[in-house]
Amino acid sequence: MRTLQFPLLLLSTFFVLTSCSKDSDVSEQQQEIEQETNDSARLSAKNLYQDYYVASRFESSDSPWAGDESACDPGTVPQDVRAKIFTRLSYFRKAVGLHNEISENATKSEKAQRAALMMQVNNTLDHFPPNSWRCFSPEGKEGAGNSLLTTARNAEAIDSYMRDAGSANGPVGHRRWLLWPNLQEIGIGNTNQANAVWVLGNAGTPPADAPEFVAWPPKGYAPKQLVYPRWSFSLKGADFTDATVSMTDSDGSTISLTIEELNTQFGDRTIVWVPEGVQTNITEDTAYTVTVNNVTVDGETRDFTYAVIIFDPSE
Repeated sequence: MRTLQFPLLLLSTFFVLTSCSKDSDVSEQQQEIEQETNDSARLSAKNLYQDYYVASRFESSDSPWAGDESACDPGTVPQDVRAKIFTRLSYFRKAVGLHNEISENATKSEKAQRAALMMQVNNTLDHFPPNSWRCFSPEGKEGAGNSLLTTARNAEAIDSYMRDAGSANGPVGHRRWLLWPNLQEIGIGNTNQANAVWVLGNAGTPPADAPEFVAWPPKGYAPKQLVYPRWSFSLKGADFTDATVSMTDSDGSTISLTIEELNTQFGDRTIVWVPEGVQTNITEDTAYTVTVNNVTVDGETRDFTYAVIIFDPSE
């Protein structure tokens, strides 16, 4: 349940002020408007989570993979599973303010499917699989070299890419490709133990309504289940060499954090950090303020500040 807590002194002062002038009436109306705006934004985030994220969860009734390891038959991605993968990807992109639709390239999907088969059969992930691998194919090798790879499956594979856990994923390269505003089309490969999403090539232009920056967790309301240890801030053409990141909680207390090593190889330029003590097991909405300073964009130094409000979308 959400509750709003105010210090007693503030509440008492507010009561006195609201009873003595027209200016106070304006102030009260402004607070009401702001609260309505917050409630509307929260409801929108909750509906997006329910309509896209929850709707794409794996169900026992989902069609199984029909390939065959022993025959090196990659099979295909069932339509209901494919639809859920696209829906899950749409959730994360819409959550950061990207509303353009991503299309599927059938040829890329066929090669990504062979790549996923190779990852499953050989029980490892490799963007450059050797010819000695079981079920090796040139098409699968091409797919592996152009795709994100994970041992997760179905729509939950998108979560794996977004989480970007592990010591090798400090730059959150998987997340950056999936949230890249220029992304236009993908190919999908999916078995019962592996997934491949072809993301390279055919870069287009960002949608006209693309946000100024792309952050995860996103600006505004973020479901507590999807606030991962690594936070990121992406901006096209940015230079984060001299940038700093700071965070405070709702009390104004500083959040300790560690900045990951910069890497410019994936999607847009991005800075990544790991904050300490962020509360996700919450029963009340919890806000954090993020400030990214000294970002160089087109020769100009800029600062960015935004709030992330962690909430329980089931409430």
